[in-house]
Formats: sequence, structure tokens, C-alpha cells
Amino acid sequence: EILFALGLGDRVLGVSSYSTFPKAATRLPVIIDNGIPSIEKIVALRPDLVIAADIVPTATVLKLRSLHLMVLRTNPHDIQGILRDMQLVGDAAGIHITAQHVVTGLRNRLSLVQSKVRLAKSRPTVFYEVDKTLYTVGHGSYMDALITLAGGKNVAGGIMNAYPQISAEKLLVADPQYIILGDAAYGESPATVGARPGWSAVSAVRDHHVYAFNDDLASRPGPRIVDGLEALARLLHPELFR
Repeated sequence: EILFALGLGDRVLGVSSYSTFPKAATRLPVIIDNGIPSIEKIVALRPDLVIAADIVPTATVLKLRSLHLMVLRTNPHDIQGILRDMQLVGDAAGIHITAQHVVTGLRNRLSLVQSKVRLAKSRPTVFYEVDKTLYTVGHGSYMDALITLAGGKNVAGGIMNAYPQISAEKLLVADPQYIILGDAAYGESPATVGARPGWSAVSAVRDHHVYAFNDDLASRPGPRIVDGLEALARLLHPELFR
């Protein structure tokens, strides 16, 4: 997604099976299938540059480098880190100025959201559902950062685990004012949440503040993270975006 956002889509030779955006990416050869890279396929494409996320095994990165391929590894830990990596990728691809313009545009959008959120009169509590077994987002996750930047307070933000699982009892005690369904693509909806035993008493359900959300905007370390921030801020503080 970073490469396409930087205007390098026509130079991309291969993708991961998880590369679903933009649509043009889905038509490219898959060289990382379900997280497993094929060194043979990568080498056969003869790339000038290999971009490897931190989840790519170190052994694979070292093997590719031993075959005289240039490998750039990205590992952002926060939103600003994502933007820094975008500039780094642009520099490595020889388009420093273009990357600078793209990253500056994203930073400006981020700043605009922050300026609006500063006017918010409240910071509602938020539960972000990763899946219906109540995995959620804690400290260190991108979504936890987005909730804060969007003017909310993550009910699991104090948990020192990026993706913890909490009990229904703890969730009901936390009584979030907003529930954001990152698992909406898997069948969860305001109706299914409201039908869960005891959940009708939760403030978010009672006040109709349960929303479907595109998890790709929150979990992928790429340019759409800013789209995710804008979308979340509009849900939590619609009065600021009229």
C-alpha cells in the first residue's frame, strides 16, 4: 500500500496474499503466501529492491541479502513511525521529493484531525472489538493510538499487550460508551452485539453507538492509517466534522 501511495505501483513485481488494496495489487504475482515468503519466486523476479515488514523472518531477510538483493526492512511502532517508513521507502526507491509531498499531505491531514479533536468537550470510552471472542486492542497497538488521537479513551488502553483478550464480565463493568467492530467483515453487527446476554445494558448498545469499522484502516502500517483516524474521529465526534 505504501508503494502504490507513492506512485510506484507500476514498479511493484510481487505482493503478499494479504495485499488486497488497491485493486491493482490483487492482479500481481503472489510471492508471500499466508505469511510465508518464497525465496525462489522473489529471486526469479530480479527486483532492485525488496521491502520487508518486520514479520518477515530474519532468516529470510539474511538469505535474500546473501543472494545480493537489497532488502529494506520496515518496523514502525506508532503512527509517526509509519510516516517515517513511507519517506524511507521513497528515499530507497529514488523518489525523495515525491515521498516528501505524500508524507507531508498525510501529516497535514493528521494535524487537522488533532486540531478539531482539541475542541471536543468530552473523551468517550471506547471498546474496539478485534473478534467476537473479545480480543481487543491494548497499549502498543495502532488502534489504541488512533482511539486517543481521535478523541476517545480506550477501555483496554491500560493493558500492556497490543492485542489482549478480556472477559465479558470486565467489558460489562467497563461499560464503554462506544463499541467499534473491527470484526464487522466477519458477520458482527450492532444487532449481533445487542443480542449478546447482558449487553443490552452497555451504554454503547443502549445509546446506539455500536459501529462497523474497516479493520484494514486500523491494523495495516500504511497510508490508510490516516483514513482510519479520520473515520474514527467522525464516529466519536460527529459534531466537529459537520
